[in-house]
Amino acid sequence: MTSKRIGHRAARRVLVVGPVPPPLHGVTVMTAALLDALHDSAWQVVRVDTSDHRSIDNIGRFDLGNVVFALRHAARFTRTLLRTRPDIVYLPLSQGVAGFTRDAVFLVAARLSAAQVVVHAHGALYQEFYRRMPAAVRGLMRFSMGRVRMIIVLAEAQRRQFEGWAPRRARIEVIPNGVRDEWSTGIPRRLPQEGGTVLFLGNLLPQKGFLDVLDAVPMVLRMVPGARFVFAGRPAWNEAMTALVSATLREPNVEQSTTFAGVVGPAERRTLLEGADVLVFPPQRNEGQGLVALEAMSAGLPLVVTASGGLAETVHDDVEAIIVPKQDPQAVAAAVTRLLQDSGLRARMGAAARERFESEYTLVRWESRMIEAFEAAAEPASGCR
Repeated sequence: MTSKRIGHRAARRVLVVGPVPPPLHGVTVMTAALLDALHDSAWQVVRVDTSDHRSIDNIGRFDLGNVVFALRHAARFTRTLLRTRPDIVYLPLSQGVAGFTRDAVFLVAARLSAAQVVVHAHGALYQEFYRRMPAAVRGLMRFSMGRVRMIIVLAEAQRRQFEGWAPRRARIEVIPNGVRDEWSTGIPRRLPQEGGTVLFLGNLLPQKGFLDVLDAVPMVLRMVPGARFVFAGRPAWNEAMTALVSATLREPNVEQSTTFAGVVGPAERRTLLEGADVLVFPPQRNEGQGLVALEAMSAGLPLVVTASGGLAETVHDDVEAIIVPKQDPQAVAAAVTRLLQDSGLRARMGAAARERFESEYTLVRWESRMIEAFEAAAEPASGCR
């Protein structure tokens, strides 16, 4: 590893703890993006790779294999911390028992150094997670967070996620996600057409709103017979879920109007976004800030979403998106039907979505914000609130 220098002063050093793809999900994608940004900056990067390239189903599971995995990561982190003596330790923060237990080991070990600790909250359920823990565990959580200098959240409303258990000295920085601009030379040209294509892109889970969208399909087809629906993502169905999906597919015209594309890579995602007329993503539980919504905005697509987590601040109702209530297939169907029946509305919302993406959610803008946050975190403590 080579050391970069600024003038006569050694470059500041950051120890990045976190996973990279595969599998593809918000934390792995954004950790990989951060590593790219830092390697192109004046920061010297050292790393503890916590990637688990097994199925996404393994995330957050308490089993012997994961315990051994976590202990190895903790030992590697401690050795790296003491050997490299970084200015900053960066850690994506889990909001589940298994993941946070591992993170707490990292946070406590960080007390062995003078490094400033920056944690990145990619979700929106941290306060709920803290409150449902027993008193002894909440005490451990407060102790492990005691040296945290900065907490990065995805939306203004998420500042409240750490009330009561983050240190008062911790600076909370709002940095929305950003994604690569795949259409910098022009968004796909979408012609007015009969029907239209509705895309759901994400893991096919109830909490992501998959069943709400599927339940909306027959209702939309009664109003827009030529509509087509594409579900792209990993099926995670138990026997009961499979029965629900099968029952819906047996309704008139649903099966022939519905495609399940499975897990898709970057090139396939781009093709699906180019071919879609509407992106629908109505998560039931608080979403951090779904990257799929930003990808759709970059492609100039109108959205149908719920006001879940950071999505409530990402888009505005009837400007870039139609915002619907959670767990309401009828509202999803009405919103999708409205967009499919009005090409002018689709064009207006799609253009507004693209404009908002360019101003707020490009990967370049995100990288700049992250580097600025690291610079602020590395400043003397008097700079914190």
